[in-house]
Amino acid sequence: MNNKGRTGRFTSWIILSFFITVFIISCKKDEPTKAIISVINQSSAPVSDAYITLWQDTAVNPVNGVQSSLRVTKKSDAAGKGEFEFKLEAFLNIEVIKGPDTARSFIRLKENETVTQTVNL
Repeated sequence: MNNKGRTGRFTSWIILSFFITVFIISCKKDEPTKAIISVINQSSAPVSDAYITLWQDTAVNPVNGVQSSLRVTKKSDAAGKGEFEFKLEAFLNIEVIKGPDTARSFIRLKENETVTQTVNL
């Protein structure tokens, strides 16, 4: 009878350990979805204080027919970079403006990843 009790407790510990391991593995934290835009000039030098705008103009919600109004603008830093964070993946247009100069491009964001794009101004 004593061996049956030990076997039962041992089996219980194995099952409990299994569920704890599965729970810990499934609690993986998601990384943010980021876009890092680098702005450079013709000589590949970083361009600071350029306005970087990301927007999505062609996405329409299939349920309610509402068009996306996503539009975010930031200035590039001293290294010529602008960092944007989003909740979901998306295809976004990029427009960079500094003085009379304008450049356009696009970026595909991937969920829980950081994606970089260089724009020549």
